[in-house]
Amino acid sequence: MGAKLTVIENRCNHDIEIRVWVSPARPDKFQSIIRIEGEGGWKEVNSKNFIHADATILDDNDDDIEFVSSTLLMIYMDGVYTGYYFLPIHLVKYAKVICDINEDGLFVVQGIKPTFNFCRFKGCAYFPYLRGNKKEMI
Repeated sequence: MGAKLTVIENRCNHDIEIRVWVSPARPDKFQSIIRIEGEGGWKEVNSKNFIHADATILDDNDDDIEFVSSTLLMIYMDGVYTGYYFLPIHLVKYAKVICDINEDGLFVVQGIKPTFNFCRFKGCAYFPYLRGNKKEMI
């Protein structure tokens, strides 16, 4: 996970919506809406689906053009904007995004970065070049 797929988990009691908005559109027009049920609902989101190269920014040299996506993923809870949004760049960095309400009743978004735990096979292998029938741990 991370890089391509990001899991968005909702630990709130309320349903949340993530509305995908691209900047030249009207403020009430969304490209798509991702609905996540409350109390442990989750969705896998492919961040590459939201990258649109529709805005251009010139470099310092004014020769090179960089394409920058102007897509916002805005978080709504029960139809009300929470004040939080994602950029597609944020989704690429995290393997899991957790939406929750803290003790004070405030909406909180936490990101968990991907970690790689490499498991090493701990079986026994027989190496014929060793003396006798010794086995070596791999």
